[in-house]
Amino acid sequence: MRLENLGARDGAALAALLEAIPADPPYDVALEPADPVAALVREAGFEPYATTFTASRAIDGLPEGEPAEGVRLLTYTNEMAARYEDAEFDALDGMAIFKAMGRPTGYSQGAGYGDFTVAAAGERIIGFCFTQVPEGIIWWLGVVPDQRRRGVGRMLIASAARATRTAGGTHLLVEAEDTPEARGFLTALGFRIRGTRELLLRR
Repeated sequence: MRLENLGARDGAALAALLEAIPADPPYDVALEPADPVAALVREAGFEPYATTFTASRAIDGLPEGEPAEGVRLLTYTNEMAARYEDAEFDALDGMAIFKAMGRPTGYSQGAGYGDFTVAAAGERIIGFCFTQVPEGIIWWLGVVPDQRRRGVGRMLIASAARATRTAGGTHLLVEAEDTPEARGFLTALGFRIRGTRELLLRR
């Protein structure tokens, strides 16, 4: 359970707030480095497990590049779950956020929520992108390692942009695990880095 916009004046207030949550841990929180609540949640047993960065850009002018040869974009259906879970594991294995979420992540049953597009080569799913529309927030994006640097990620980002524009949105926002590869990919597409956050987990 992600605790969004968490705030507390002291440890006692945070303890009371956590006690009132009508669900058991694990609890997850994302905080900016200078947020004074960070020290309180650490004292309450939250442990840091990943750092993310936020990046955004306007949809207008997004470079789409050439489509990857032999790759189709499909709207995800829950009947694809087994193939999707294989692709998700291959694409995200080793990422701290994926490890913390555990399997299944829940995205395999995500058809009908937002825009959920997969990239397929033949019958194999090789990439995926889940976007909240019309806000344009890309929550879940990955490409399997042996299909990277072919333009599949660009295709998925362009698809997210089209879905967001159709729904009335104007910008894309991504929060990604902070790796050189993720920063390089997004900045090459014209995204601007807006800040970083630390993710902490109470098991």
